Amino acid sequence: MSSEKQKIIQEFLRFPSNRTLFEEFKATNSEELKLEIDSKFKKHYQNYRIISYLIKVLHYESKHFDRKMRAYKNRNQLNLTSNLDLSPIYLEKSFSSDSNGFSKGIVDHISSNNLFDCLSKLTDRQKEILSLVYVRQMTDKEIAQYLGITQQAVSKTRRNVIKNIRKEITHD
Repeated sequence: MSSEKQKIIQEFLRFPSNRTLFEEFKATNSEELKLEIDSKFKKHYQNYRIISYLIKVLHYESKHFDRKMRAYKNRNQLNLTSNLDLSPIYLEKSFSSDSNGFSKGIVDHISSNNLFDCLSKLTDRQKEILSLVYVRQMTDKEIAQYLGITQQAVSKTRRNVIKNIRKEITHD
């Protein structure tokens, strides 16, 4: 008998009610006790399988989450060597609209390396338009008013960027 099967049986017999039931069955060899032990063991084994499955799911999901977080941290490393000019206007623009702590940039929400590479090649204006559309869920009209450009320019930029990203991803 394999060691895993032995562990399951030992765990089942560790409960005093199951052990006494098993001892009674050994003494009497009763068919009713056999059926009762069988039904209790089936429940025990079912619980064992469910718990094993949940442990495996948690293990692999935690590995996946860790991999995503490492990729995010590698992409967004803090660089303090450059001399930053943080004017009050810049600070007001960057902190005024998002008080909930979530990032406004679309690049921060990407977990695919191919898509991240494609987005890193875009201009700042293109990234900003995609972020406003997909992260902040603004309409083309709202984006046009926010950026001070026409709605058609927003729509055209968004369409062209998506078309180019699709083309680049499908050719890889």
